[in-house]
Amino acid sequence: MGWEMEVVLGGLGFALFLLIWGILPHRIHRAHRSNGNGSAPSPQRAETLRVGAEGVKAEANRDARDSIRTPSVRSLAGLSVDDHLFHLRALPHHPRNGGPWGVLEGQIGGWEFRVPVFCEQVRINGMLRERYRARIWGCPCEGATIPDFREQAEGVFRALEYAGRLPLYAFKRSGPYEPVLVPIYPWGEGWRVHEPDGPILEAMDLGTLRQRVADAHGLPVEAVQVRVLSEELAWVPPAAVFRPAVGWGPWMPVAWCGTGWRLQLVGAPLSAPGDGTGIWSLWEAVAAHGLARGWLRVLEDLALEVWSAAAWEGLASALPEETARLRFYKRGERLRAVLLPVYRREDGWVAVYTEEDRWTVFMGRDLADLRQRVGEALHATGCLADPQALHLEMKRMGKPSPVERALPDLGR
Repeated sequence: MGWEMEVVLGGLGFALFLLIWGILPHRIHRAHRSNGNGSAPSPQRAETLRVGAEGVKAEANRDARDSIRTPSVRSLAGLSVDDHLFHLRALPHHPRNGGPWGVLEGQIGGWEFRVPVFCEQVRINGMLRERYRARIWGCPCEGATIPDFREQAEGVFRALEYAGRLPLYAFKRSGPYEPVLVPIYPWGEGWRVHEPDGPILEAMDLGTLRQRVADAHGLPVEAVQVRVLSEELAWVPPAAVFRPAVGWGPWMPVAWCGTGWRLQLVGAPLSAPGDGTGIWSLWEAVAAHGLARGWLRVLEDLALEVWSAAAWEGLASALPEETARLRFYKRGERLRAVLLPVYRREDGWVAVYTEEDRWTVFMGRDLADLRQRVGEALHATGCLADPQALHLEMKRMGKPSPVERALPDLGR
């Protein structure tokens, strides 16, 4: 009977092995699927996801961490996407629809950026799904999951990268069918444009580069418009431009938001508070640069064009009370008087010429110098037939002021 018992026990053992082999893998597979590996992370889990210069981190989210590819880390000397302070941060108490869900933030060329990221509930095939979206450099980025959205955002950065750099400005060039946006890259102390299947153009300042792009395509310079990069990584018109008061020379666009003015000078970022005091500090820095490089003879050779009404309000709020006016008569269908308000500022004088939605600010050492400079500038642009036909009118405060009595020959 001993050998019969061994046969029975062996058969039972073999049957138990078949049972375990057939059932256990199926349960393991079901458990693996129920853990959500590879599925879309929920909003609660996605809130902790970050994309940074040191790679991708998923805090308190082991499943998401296992499914995200970590990009390579390179030297901080470059400006590639992996080297930027580039991370995605969810906002507390974010709304499901309407307001931003989070921000994509980091630095480019010394400037900080904050791109709003929105999360929407959309119906796909009868089911509600999440969709994360944003616009980066004018390109739409969308993803059903945070990793998918991050991958698209990184793709936009890499697509715009050129020689390890990212663009800070762009030219909007008129084309035969629709406008073309051409990125402008910092190149040494100047700028470079590299058009696909087109020329590589360089210049020390954006004004010269703008003229070269226009010449290369047989366009008037007015057909090439400059765009600056906003804090939300959008291409917007500049708020202002520094340029010589008369003649051709360097042309430096200035970005503005309610908190600050920004421009790039000799490859370095300059910023100042967004009020009138801030723009004067940038004026002094640009004028000092122009004197050192020789394209300005004196500080007063520099002028500022303001293109944004909101930016002008901030600048005008820091101007003192109007002291005088410069007057001339502009010819057209009928003779029209044009008045330029004049302000006293520290050791000099300021005049403002307004035309439509553009304000041009001129400076002079004294009233005679200011009148001469403004007259020459308006004559050069065709607004004034005779530069001497600009008259100074002092604002009367009862008795003539000492300044008015001392200037009897300024064409009043």
